[in-house]
Amino acid sequence: MKMTDEQLKAITDGEMRQAVGWYSGKLALQRQKAMVYYLAEPKLDLSPPEIEGRSSVVSPDVRNTIEAMLPQLMVKFAGSEQVVEFEPQKPGDEKKAEQATDYVNHVFHRQNNGELLTYTWMKDALLSKNGIVKVWWDTRTEETREEYKALSDVELSQVMDDEEVEIIEQKAYPDEEDAEKRQEAIQQLGQQMQQAMQAAQQNPQAAQAVQQIQAQIQQIQSAPPVMLYDIACKRSKGGGRVCIENVPPEEFLISRKAKRIEDASFVAHRVSRTASDLQSMGYKNIDQISGDDQATSLNMERVERLAWDDEMAYTNASQQITPDESQRIIWVTECYVRVDYDGDGISELRKVVRAGNQILENEIVDCAPFVSITPVPMPHKFFGMSVADLALEGQRVKTAILRGQLDNMYLQINGRYFAVDGQVNLDDLLASRPGGVVRMKGPGMAGRLDQGMGDSSVGQAMMEYMQGFLEDSTGWSRLSQGTDPSSLMGSETATKTNIVTNKADMRVDLIARNFAEGFRDLFRFILKLVSQYGDKEQVIKLRGEWVPINPRDWRNGFDCVVNVGLGTGNKDQQVAHLNMMLQQAIAGLQDGTATPENVYQIKIEMAKAMGFKNADKYATDPQKNPPPQMPGPMEIEQMKAKMAQETEQMKAQAKMQADTQAKQAELQLERERMQMQAQVDTHRQQVEAQQKALEAQSAQELERVKVQSQMQLEQFKAQMQQETAIAVAKINAEAVVMRAQLQASATPATATPQQDMAADNAVSDDA
Repeated sequence: MKMTDEQLKAITDGEMRQAVGWYSGKLALQRQKAMVYYLAEPKLDLSPPEIEGRSSVVSPDVRNTIEAMLPQLMVKFAGSEQVVEFEPQKPGDEKKAEQATDYVNHVFHRQNNGELLTYTWMKDALLSKNGIVKVWWDTRTEETREEYKALSDVELSQVMDDEEVEIIEQKAYPDEEDAEKRQEAIQQLGQQMQQAMQAAQQNPQAAQAVQQIQAQIQQIQSAPPVMLYDIACKRSKGGGRVCIENVPPEEFLISRKAKRIEDASFVAHRVSRTASDLQSMGYKNIDQISGDDQATSLNMERVERLAWDDEMAYTNASQQITPDESQRIIWVTECYVRVDYDGDGISELRKVVRAGNQILENEIVDCAPFVSITPVPMPHKFFGMSVADLALEGQRVKTAILRGQLDNMYLQINGRYFAVDGQVNLDDLLASRPGGVVRMKGPGMAGRLDQGMGDSSVGQAMMEYMQGFLEDSTGWSRLSQGTDPSSLMGSETATKTNIVTNKADMRVDLIARNFAEGFRDLFRFILKLVSQYGDKEQVIKLRGEWVPINPRDWRNGFDCVVNVGLGTGNKDQQVAHLNMMLQQAIAGLQDGTATPENVYQIKIEMAKAMGFKNADKYATDPQKNPPPQMPGPMEIEQMKAKMAQETEQMKAQAKMQADTQAKQAELQLERERMQMQAQVDTHRQQVEAQQKALEAQSAQELERVKVQSQMQLEQFKAQMQQETAIAVAKINAEAVVMRAQLQASATPATATPQQDMAADNAVSDDA
């Protein structure tokens, strides 16, 4: 007998309330505690004593361990464009498997922001035991408003041809730029017409040009103006793509007896949706929803996570009344329950969407769209252990030791004192300041109490012990983080550090292998969805080429291999190992033990290990270069004839080249002879010019000597004349003096004229 909707409601209500994760419970308390430890808040068992002045510091070991592991895990899963690859199941499927690998990775990384999804997924697992993602084929219709300004007629028609667009507003107006151009054209034609009219007065044949210009002006004026359009349109994007989202731990429900999601009798996702979201998803009876349960919004771990930076986390925001009915918050439970709804005696997996008292959807499905990962799986259980669970005890003890050390230091700085009542000024005693005075009515009325002084070395030793305890519990050491300064000293540092680091990396590799199972299931889900619902061919860019993809060709599925968490060692060691393999492969090309495809694959893996996502940029697949085809008999004869023709051509070319070289040699010899003759002539001309220059220089020098000698002779003559004149003048002066002396010494008798003449003659003779 077929089950009624009321019976289905009762079954789903009972499964929800019996599921792990409903409202609260031991699991929620553990995850809340892990969140408190991660945020290093002084709450729960990390609360300090209710005594004023006691330390409330919290050692953040859980946070440090998780944040130190995440980078290494992210490199493994997000360091390459191909986290997962598919293998063909039969001959001939190699190309399809390669396309499926590229396309599914494209869907994960490009269409769904795979790096952020990976980070959140793994962080949920490291902190809250299990990380959950949900993957489904989205059929929702999203409406967005778009506005376009100044569209031309062609651009407007292109927008209107889009099937997803509906124009809701439109405004048309003339194009001002076109009007300005028309006005400029009319002005230019007017100037040309004036020039043509002036020319028509002298030449009557130019009147025809005036008429043509007038016709052009009338044509421009009568043409309708160019219109521009401002429009507002509504774009309705239909469904048809794979959606992946991280599910918060408190929103995921699963049967208590479940060991895996695939075999669980009940799995559900409680999520808040707006009425608008539900309407766009195609649900009809949204207005009839009543009795909506708001339990998940008050979940303690959800409140703890939000309360870190939201002071209103304890209020139930989903119950706030909004005047916009489309934004009303409705908690929807998407249940996947095994139930015999059709009454055939065999239970089937059904998707039952519940919201309040309404069933929004009820259909048969083949699987629940959830994928889970956990770092430390527990046998025969769905929920495993998180890294936070492993580090809780170490953080709690380290916090207690650290607080004790700080409290002891505070007591040493500000100890306790005794005071006799009424004999001490308590205000002075309570005011602890350097050099302060405490007023007392008598000696010994106040003093310091005896108190134990803790040994800080003991506390430090305990802290170091607990650090080792924490590292042993989580497998993540200071050497793995590179924060241990002692690892940089000592002769055995390299070997010891390498061994310890590799051991710690093995723990992380084990976690990565556990995570890899979840990635394999996730990518199988994506391939399944695109094969089932991908109803049209797409052209996307893969490996640097635009490739047409038709997911309908992949309905048979492929084997899935995860390329993460394999081997030990860090990236540098992997690159070194791949480099050695590359050298061996290159050497193997000579003896046939390796092929170009092997070399290509090693180069691709090296690029991935180095952190390059698009490895195909650095190596070319030899399969893309097809081998040369063997020629047929006729082609061989043609090739022989062509080779003979080419041989004759080569001989003719060689002869022509020899003749050309001989002519070039003769020309070169003649050119060199002419060049040598020119050099000889130039040298002779230079010698003659030098001789002429010397002769001219000698004549010029002789003339200069003659002129200089003549000038010296003239100077000598002038000097002799000058000296002679000076001597005559001197003698004359002396004669005059002698005559005067003679006259003065002569007798008073008057001399005869003969005597005077004799004296004058004597003077003249002396002169």
